[in-house]
Amino acid sequence: MKLNKYMRKICCFYASDWHLTVMLLPYINNKIEEDTNIYMRCENDIENKMKILLNKLQIKNKKNIMNIDWNEQVAEDENTKGEKIYIVSGCNEFINNTNEIIDKYYENKNTKVKIINCYEISSNTDIRKIIKEKGYKKILNTKGENNINENCI
Repeated sequence: MKLNKYMRKICCFYASDWHLTVMLLPYINNKIEEDTNIYMRCENDIENKMKILLNKLQIKNKKNIMNIDWNEQVAEDENTKGEKIYIVSGCNEFINNTNEIIDKYYENKNTKVKIINCYEISSNTDIRKIIKEKGYKKILNTKGENNINENCI
Protein backbone atom coordinates (compact mmCIF):
# COMPACT_ATOMS: atom_id res chain seq x y z
CA MET A 1 0.00 0.00 0.00
CA LYS A 2 1.24 3.46 -0.83
CA LEU A 3 1.61 5.57 2.27
CA ASN A 4 -0.42 8.72 2.54
CA LYS A 5 1.24 12.00 3.42
CA TYR A 6 0.40 11.55 7.09
CA MET A 7 2.11 8.17 7.58
CA ARG A 8 5.83 7.59 8.20
CA LYS A 9 7.66 4.34 8.86
CA ILE A 10 10.95 3.89 10.67
CA CYS A 11 12.95 0.72 11.30
CA CYS A 12 14.73 -0.55 14.37
CA PHE A 13 16.77 -3.68 15.04
CA TYR A 14 17.26 -5.43 18.37
CA ALA A 15 19.07 -8.49 19.73
CA SER A 16 16.73 -9.46 22.59
CA ASP A 17 13.59 -8.28 24.34
CA TRP A 18 15.75 -6.67 27.03
CA HIS A 19 17.78 -4.87 24.37
CA LEU A 20 14.55 -3.59 22.80
CA THR A 21 13.22 -2.43 26.16
CA VAL A 22 16.40 -0.55 27.08
CA MET A 23 16.62 1.02 23.63
CA LEU A 24 12.97 2.12 23.52
CA LEU A 25 12.70 3.54 27.05
CA PRO A 26 14.47 6.91 26.42
CA TYR A 27 12.58 7.37 23.14
CA ILE A 28 9.21 6.61 24.74
CA ASN A 29 10.02 8.87 27.70
CA ASN A 30 10.86 11.78 25.37
CA LYS A 31 7.74 11.26 23.27
CA ILE A 32 5.52 11.19 26.36
CA GLU A 33 7.01 14.54 27.39
CA GLU A 34 6.01 15.83 23.93
CA ASP A 35 2.44 14.62 24.64
CA THR A 36 2.54 12.02 21.85
CA ASN A 37 0.19 9.03 21.84
CA ILE A 38 2.17 5.78 21.90
CA TYR A 39 0.84 2.29 21.22
CA MET A 40 2.86 -0.91 21.58
CA ARG A 41 2.18 -4.01 19.49
CA CYS A 42 4.81 -6.61 20.36
CA GLU A 43 4.91 -10.25 19.36
CA ASN A 44 6.73 -10.94 22.64
CA ASP A 45 5.27 -9.22 25.67
CA ILE A 46 7.83 -6.68 26.94
CA GLU A 47 5.49 -4.86 29.33
CA ASN A 48 6.84 -6.75 32.36
CA LYS A 49 10.43 -6.07 31.31
CA MET A 50 9.55 -2.38 31.05
CA LYS A 51 8.09 -2.46 34.60
CA ILE A 52 11.25 -4.09 35.96
CA LEU A 53 13.47 -1.55 34.19
CA LEU A 54 11.37 1.41 35.33
CA ASN A 55 11.54 0.24 38.95
CA LYS A 56 15.35 0.39 38.77
CA LEU A 57 15.57 3.87 37.24
CA GLN A 58 14.72 7.42 38.25
CA ILE A 59 12.40 8.56 35.46
CA LYS A 60 9.67 11.10 36.07
CA ASN A 61 7.24 9.65 33.49
CA LYS A 62 7.07 6.11 34.94
CA LYS A 63 3.31 6.15 35.42
CA ASN A 64 2.65 7.55 31.94
CA ILE A 65 4.98 5.01 30.36
CA MET A 66 3.14 2.13 31.98
CA ASN A 67 -0.20 3.68 30.96
CA ILE A 68 0.54 3.52 27.24
CA ASP A 69 -1.60 1.08 25.27
CA TRP A 70 0.32 -2.20 25.34
CA ASN A 71 -0.56 -4.67 22.60
CA GLU A 72 -3.15 -2.38 21.06
CA GLN A 73 -4.03 -3.57 17.54
CA VAL A 74 -5.21 -0.16 16.33
CA ALA A 75 -6.02 2.84 18.49
CA GLU A 76 -9.52 3.89 17.58
CA ASP A 77 -9.69 6.87 19.91
CA GLU A 78 -10.42 9.69 17.49
CA ASN A 79 -10.37 12.28 20.29
CA THR A 80 -6.62 12.14 20.85
CA LYS A 81 -4.63 15.01 19.44
CA GLY A 82 -1.18 15.02 17.93
CA GLU A 83 0.82 12.30 16.29
CA LYS A 84 0.22 8.63 17.04
CA ILE A 85 3.23 6.35 17.27
CA TYR A 86 2.90 2.61 16.89
CA ILE A 87 5.88 0.56 18.00
CA VAL A 88 5.64 -2.87 16.38
CA SER A 89 8.15 -5.60 17.21
CA GLY A 90 8.60 -9.20 16.21
CA CYS A 91 9.23 -11.38 13.19
CA ASN A 92 8.67 -10.19 9.60
CA GLU A 93 5.24 -11.81 9.32
CA PHE A 94 4.00 -10.27 12.57
CA ILE A 95 5.28 -6.83 11.57
CA ASN A 96 3.80 -7.07 8.06
CA ASN A 97 0.38 -8.20 9.35
CA THR A 98 0.25 -5.50 12.02
CA ASN A 99 1.34 -2.79 9.55
CA GLU A 100 -1.37 -3.89 7.12
CA ILE A 101 -4.03 -3.48 9.82
CA ILE A 102 -2.72 -0.03 10.80
CA ASP A 103 -2.37 1.05 7.15
CA LYS A 104 -5.95 0.05 6.35
CA TYR A 105 -7.36 1.77 9.42
CA TYR A 106 -5.65 5.10 8.70
CA GLU A 107 -5.84 4.91 4.90
CA ASN A 108 -8.37 7.73 4.46
CA LYS A 109 -7.76 9.61 7.69
CA ASN A 110 -5.76 12.78 8.14
CA THR A 111 -4.10 11.54 11.32
CA LYS A 112 -0.33 11.81 11.71
CA VAL A 113 0.93 8.28 12.27
CA LYS A 114 4.44 7.02 12.74
CA ILE A 115 5.11 3.29 12.74
CA ILE A 116 8.38 2.08 14.20
CA ASN A 117 8.98 -1.46 12.98
CA CYS A 118 11.40 -3.26 15.31
CA TYR A 119 12.97 -6.37 13.82
CA GLU A 120 14.58 -9.04 15.97
CA ILE A 121 17.98 -9.62 14.37
CA SER A 122 18.16 -13.30 15.30
CA SER A 123 15.39 -13.97 12.75
CA ASN A 124 16.42 -11.15 10.37
CA THR A 125 20.08 -11.48 9.59
CA ASP A 126 20.09 -9.33 6.47
CA ILE A 127 19.40 -5.84 7.82
CA ARG A 128 20.42 -4.15 4.55
CA LYS A 129 17.85 -6.19 2.64
CA ILE A 130 15.04 -5.18 5.00
CA ILE A 131 15.98 -1.50 4.78
CA LYS A 132 16.15 -1.54 0.98
CA GLU A 133 13.05 -3.67 0.37
CA LYS A 134 10.86 -1.64 2.71
CA GLY A 135 12.35 1.71 1.67
CA TYR A 136 13.12 2.93 5.15
CA LYS A 137 14.67 6.40 5.32
CA LYS A 138 15.14 6.52 9.11
CA ILE A 139 16.30 4.13 11.79
CA LEU A 140 15.71 4.24 15.54
CA ASN A 141 18.61 3.37 17.79
CA THR A 142 19.96 4.47 21.17
CA LYS A 143 20.66 7.94 19.74
CA GLY A 144 17.02 8.33 18.66
CA GLU A 145 15.73 8.69 15.10
CA ASN A 146 18.50 8.95 12.52
CA ASN A 147 18.56 9.26 8.76
CA ILE A 148 19.79 6.23 6.85
CA ASN A 149 22.38 7.01 4.23
CA GLU A 150 23.94 4.72 1.66
CA ASN A 151 27.19 4.48 3.64
CA CYS A 152 25.33 2.97 6.61
CA ILE A 153 23.83 0.14 4.62
